[in-house]
Parts: sequence; structure tokens; C-alpha cells
Amino acid sequence: MSGGARGALAGLGLSVRMGLPREPEAWARRVATAPRRTYLAGSMGSSLAPGILIAAPPLGDPNFDRSVVLLASHDPDGSFGWVINGRMVLTMGELLEQAGFRPSARTDSALLNRGVCRGGPVATNQVWLIFPESPVTADVEGQLRIAPGICATASRALLERLAAGEEVPHVRAFAGYAGWAAGQLEHEVKVGAWLPGAAAEQLVFRQDTSSVWADAYALQGTTPMAFTSRTVGSA
Repeated sequence: MSGGARGALAGLGLSVRMGLPREPEAWARRVATAPRRTYLAGSMGSSLAPGILIAAPPLGDPNFDRSVVLLASHDPDGSFGWVINGRMVLTMGELLEQAGFRPSARTDSALLNRGVCRGGPVATNQVWLIFPESPVTADVEGQLRIAPGICATASRALLERLAAGEEVPHVRAFAGYAGWAAGQLEHEVKVGAWLPGAAAEQLVFRQDTSSVWADAYALQGTTPMAFTSRTVGSA
């Protein structure tokens, strides 16, 4: 396993923290005090979260080139989410191994070969699992309801259940997250760096992410070039 893969897992045992670099404690308390499912983004009254952010071509930031972000939260303190089409940094099998979980005979081999993707440039030692909202996962502790049908957790409990062979269809894993300081994301959207859209399960839970960027534009009824032309023309 590469050093980068080991680094992505270094803090897994303690990774129950969610939030922005400047004020992680409040987010940590919110996760720690939620015995089951916390309804995170929907109560904030934000026009951006829950939703997706589609990078403009070219964005000019290598961390987000041709990226699509699942934006979990957006409020006056800042914003938080995951790049859903980032590069693979290790496999789920490697993740389980480094977390100290031995896959059982019931564990699906397809799950073990599934990629853990880079969720953003912040806290790359934290691993998050994002999964569809369903009765199967209703009792997962510390989970956050990002949007209707989409939940996330940084708890080891779900990882242990996956190693034991429990089936959680379409579960995805991300190392790190994307964060914006107060007012930063609003400015980037205003200057045309991002096209906001509704959170779409068909994008979030897709395993082959090679066409997610273009398909995200198509779901908004436009194309990357059309969006760029419109943005430049309105400047």
C-alpha cells in the first residue's frame, strides 16, 4: 500500500469530527450527541445546501478541476462538502485492513475492490462513508442526513458492519473533504466558478465517475461551455 493510502487512514479511529477548519468543535458536538440520524443541512435554510456544486471549465484550482461537490452544509460560518468524482486513493479492502477489520466470508468482493476517493483537500486523514437513506442503515450511529435519500457518517460502526458482510447498496467512501470559510463560497459562485444545483442521488452514488461532471451539467439543462459563455457574458 502506498504512503498516501496509509496517510488517508491515519486518523480513522478518531474521525467522528465534521466541520470547517476554523470551528470544528461545534460540528463534533453535533455528531457526538446524535444517537441516530441528525438532519443536518435541511434545517439551515440555505439556497446552496443541500445541493451540488459543478466546477466551471477551467476552474483554475487543481483541487477542483472538473469536480462535482456534494455540498452538505452552508451557513454564515462557512461551507462543507465532498468532491464526489475525485481520484481513487485506495480500495475499500485496504480501508478495512488499515482500520483493523478482517472481511468475513460474506463480504462482497465487489465492495472490497471499490475505490475510496479523495473527497477534498481538507483533513485527508478523515474517512467518510456516504450511503443511501434506507431502513437497513436507520440505526447507524452518528449519521448525518445530508439531503433526502443521502446520509453520511464518519463512525467506524458502519465500516465494521460492512466488513462483517452486511450489504449497504451503493455505499461510497471519501478521504478528506472540501471546506470554505465564511463568505468564500458565495463569492466563488458569484464570479462563476461554480454552478449550483440540486443534490442528485444518481450522481452521488455512481461508482464510475468518469462522466459525472458532464452529466451534472446535463441535469441542469446546460453544458460546460454554455455555462462559461453565459457567465462571461454577464460579467
